[in-house]
Amino acid sequence: MFWALAVILLAFACFTVVVVRLRRPVRPADEPSEASASAGQVRRIDLDQLRGFVYVGAAALALLAAAVILMGLLANRSGRAEGLAVLGFFGYVAYLATATLVLYVMSRKS
Repeated sequence: MFWALAVILLAFACFTVVVVRLRRPVRPADEPSEASASAGQVRRIDLDQLRGFVYVGAAALALLAAAVILMGLLANRSGRAEGLAVLGFFGYVAYLATATLVLYVMSRKS
């Protein structure tokens, strides 16, 4: 079972990196001007910083998948590897949600 969970962790990490890389650039016509941005207070999160958070998290998730495989091979069917994989998956989702929230709050302050 730990093999399947490790593959799921790797696939989810790769999926998030692919989604971030395939993001279309914003066209200059879509960018709000300084006058409209100050009037409407339109703020956006910094997508380059979010991309960095995704890359760091995906690398950590890939390392965790390797740890799940090693623990699964060495832990004698104790279930610890599966628990670590599930904990790592939800930890990664919480990490991405927190990073997005922090970037959103920081964009509102500036």
